[in-house]
Amino acid sequence: MTAELRKLESLGRRSWPPIFLSLLFLLTWAVIENVNSAYWTDVAVTLFLTLIVVLGLQIFSGNSGVVSFGHVAFMAIGAYTSALLTMPTAIKQFTFPTMPHFLKSWIFPAHLGALEGTLIGGGFALVFALITAAPIARLAGMAAGIATLAIIVIVNVFASQTPSVTNGTASIIGVPLTTTLLSVTVWAVIFVFVAFAFQRSRVGLRLRASRENRRAAQSVGVRVTVERAIAWTLSGFVVGVAGALYGHYFITFSPSDFYFNNGLNIVVLTVAMLVVGGMTSVTGAVVGCYVVTIVYSFFSRWEVSGFFGVTPPSGTSNLALSLLLLGVLILRPGGLTGGREITWPTDWNVDGLWRRRRAEGRSAALAAEPAPDEQIAKSPAASPKRGRR
Repeated sequence: MTAELRKLESLGRRSWPPIFLSLLFLLTWAVIENVNSAYWTDVAVTLFLTLIVVLGLQIFSGNSGVVSFGHVAFMAIGAYTSALLTMPTAIKQFTFPTMPHFLKSWIFPAHLGALEGTLIGGGFALVFALITAAPIARLAGMAAGIATLAIIVIVNVFASQTPSVTNGTASIIGVPLTTTLLSVTVWAVIFVFVAFAFQRSRVGLRLRASRENRRAAQSVGVRVTVERAIAWTLSGFVVGVAGALYGHYFITFSPSDFYFNNGLNIVVLTVAMLVVGGMTSVTGAVVGCYVVTIVYSFFSRWEVSGFFGVTPPSGTSNLALSLLLLGVLILRPGGLTGGREITWPTDWNVDGLWRRRRAEGRSAALAAEPAPDEQIAKSPAASPKRGRR
């Protein structure tokens, strides 16, 4: 019986982080539903949409160590694909009269439901991720980051310059409103388990080993390019689903929604969330998303409504978010979570955590001190005396 209890406890410890985070999502959903405010509902839906994108980023960047700025391209692909397959036929005929026949023959008759459109949107993003995986997986560091920027530029140019398929720079209209707070919460719960399962899988472990030391990982048979390609493809599907959910909530969007603009946009915001929380853990992705959303929403609301008769100037929310990001990078370079997952409840010990922090500080101080031989060599008594002239 004791052995069975130990097995259950071991299983509970391994699965506790995604369970705890899922309970947090459900608690957020319950609170927002009880508040019954249109503004806070929009904030919560946006929170979960960006959270899914950040989880997709964590699957690739958090496990490989390669920062990607191009994942929003998968979001655009998922949004446009799902929109075209779920819009009524009459609206498609009116909006895209010059669509090529080989696309018109199967896109115009298609009128899928919300779930089918979301999954197919994620599937198209997965296919595009699979096509682009080969060059991305072979690069590292700054070269890989620039390559991901090239991908988002390619997708944006295609979406802007093909009005017969995407309506060009104009907004696409007629997308059915099917995304709700509950549906996006359920998708967030699903993908937090997917991200954690990938992190603990063999592929995830090998990818994390290559993140720490690529040459050492290759020396024991880890195929770094293959592991990165798998993570890139899976993350593309996750972000593609987020794009489909985005399109079916805002029901009108354009290529600029998935690209750099003059304000704070989703490309920079999602990367900032991952960095603030901690790239190397799923808990860090969730914490960063919550913290950045709360800070940004508070100051944005303050700019509009004012509190206690004080209204700050426009741009205060962006300034506050910049200061938050700068402070985290200076004080906690590993993110707010330090790259750690949420621990088992019985391990929550503030005193023990404080003692461990002090022990780590003492160890770092001892490591910085010179060795005894070096101290003797540098002492005045050990240095040779120079004779007077």
